[in-house]
Amino acid sequence: MRIRVTAAALCAAVLVAGCGGGGGGDSDAKATDSAAAQGSSSGSGSGSASASAAASEAPAEPLGEAQLKSAALVGGDVDGYQITDFPVKPDGDSTVRPADCQPLENMRTASPDPGPKAFVGLLAFGGAGPTAGSATTIGLMAYDGSDAEGILDGLRTALKKCTAYEGGVPARTTAKAATAPDAGDEAVAFGLETQGDSADAFVVVRSGATVVLFYTAAGTGSAAEVPAELVTAQIRKLGA
Repeated sequence: MRIRVTAAALCAAVLVAGCGGGGGGDSDAKATDSAAAQGSSSGSGSGSASASAAASEAPAEPLGEAQLKSAALVGGDVDGYQITDFPVKPDGDSTVRPADCQPLENMRTASPDPGPKAFVGLLAFGGAGPTAGSATTIGLMAYDGSDAEGILDGLRTALKKCTAYEGGVPARTTAKAATAPDAGDEAVAFGLETQGDSADAFVVVRSGATVVLFYTAAGTGSAAEVPAELVTAQIRKLGA
């Protein structure tokens, strides 16, 4: 039986490239206003249907590392969570088969293609209530506007074509789209489940030219779920 905190902190934390996998292994984006204008995101892991309209407002210049740090959650920002820096830089080097699934594996290792201009990583530990013992990795990634949009487009395309892949982890991994939250300018959600384990949960949100990854590792036999309060708080702070 695995403990969520151990899985996320020692291995399943998505920022550690080459780990066995989660399941076994700006510029002001005005995120809240944009999300309200788009309406609820739903089905097939895709974000709002009006994301393309919001895209025209995305800033061209990426945030710098100092700006990302200023926009990142810290302890006390979200009740019930301990939030710490996760300084390991993404350095993914895993290739999967079929190639259509590669964007999903890239996000599992926090190494999307193209890579971000700047990156800040966090770990959020749930300390009370239903989230007690959970661990969520948060990665803030700064891009040029068009590249940020491309990351979300690539994930949506992969989820339409990819149901399972091999490579990157010791066992076969299945992929399944999930309902994306109403957050930022657009969002994608999905689960990755390595054979023999429960599914880990991923939410990827674009706020302006910044892409934010949320990855919650599976716990003691039940599928993981990215805490909505973490997503809401981080995207709100990023757009402040």
